[in-house]
Amino acid sequence: MVRPVRRPVHCLVAVGLAFGALAAQAQAPQFPDGATTPTSADIKAYLDGKVFDVAIADGTRWRLEYKSNGYFFVDTSTGFRNSGTWQAEDGKLCGHLKGRDRGCNDVRLHQDLLHLKRDSGEIIRFTVK
Repeated sequence: MVRPVRRPVHCLVAVGLAFGALAAQAQAPQFPDGATTPTSADIKAYLDGKVFDVAIADGTRWRLEYKSNGYFFVDTSTGFRNSGTWQAEDGKLCGHLKGRDRGCNDVRLHQDLLHLKRDSGEIIRFTVK
């Protein structure tokens, strides 16, 4: 009699998680083809003194206003409002909202639009209002 090979359940779970992680990586949003990494000066020039409309995948809209003095303001369609400071680094936009930790996100330029990769992995576009 041939006995079937029994694998511990934790091994099967680990294999399933590994395949799930690979699938998520394969489907992770990417910056548009041909997007370039902007310098800190490029990012500052793009943001300074402008107001942007940003659409989030869940349907929320953000109004972002960047001042040349390093302050920015955010208002969302869900009623969230806050302000803080911003800085540009090569390929990154950093911000520090009041009451939150400072964070930096990767940005790219494509067809005269700034694209930012959120912490969730979602890619959003900054459209000038």
